[in-house]
Amino acid sequence: MKSKLILLVFFTILVFSPELIFGQKKCKVLLPSISDSYVGRCKKGRAHGKGIAKGIDTYDGRFFKGYPNGVGKYTWASGDEYIGEWEFGKRNGEGIFKFQYGDKDSIQAGIWKDDIYIGPVPPPPSIQQSRNVQNYSFIKHGDQSKMNIDIYMNGSVNSTIENLKIISSNGSYQIIGKTIVFDNVMYPSTFKITYRTWNKMHSAQLDVVFEFTMNEPGDWHLRLTN
Repeated sequence: MKSKLILLVFFTILVFSPELIFGQKKCKVLLPSISDSYVGRCKKGRAHGKGIAKGIDTYDGRFFKGYPNGVGKYTWASGDEYIGEWEFGKRNGEGIFKFQYGDKDSIQAGIWKDDIYIGPVPPPPSIQQSRNVQNYSFIKHGDQSKMNIDIYMNGSVNSTIENLKIISSNGSYQIIGKTIVFDNVMYPSTFKITYRTWNKMHSAQLDVVFEFTMNEPGDWHLRLTN
């Protein structure tokens, strides 16, 4: 009875999760320097998910369609190593590179793009003033030099705004629909937004001030909520 149960469990795994049994033999890593062996998750014959790949070098981390993708640790044959973000087999995003320079241990930390070091991680947006603002959020969408600003109340665009004034250290803005759009922003840049609005209960008016500095270039979206 016990042997039949074991066979049944094995058959179930074989039918519904064949990759767990055979995946390692046919699972490919598409980066030649780490393609000799692989142990980990697999999808459609390629490394996909968490795994360890070895060749001349070694990679331990996330994979996507056969390539290091996500967060992982790459160790070169020389002993140098990079811990951080990857995208299709290249260092992309934030990471730390530890290497030998001469006879000394060296560290290069910051942002990488297509395997090229761009520079240190820029400081986050800094807030100088925030008066009568319930909450705020900054989201980066791309690399363009823009700043989009939306002002909300009770889950929808705030339609009670009066005397809106915006001062910026550079760039010019226009209102497109109900969004304030700055173009040609040169970072770092400081913005100061002032206006008058009713509170959520429409029982009193508030003077709002929100002043902040953006340090990192990008296509930014600021959402203010009163």
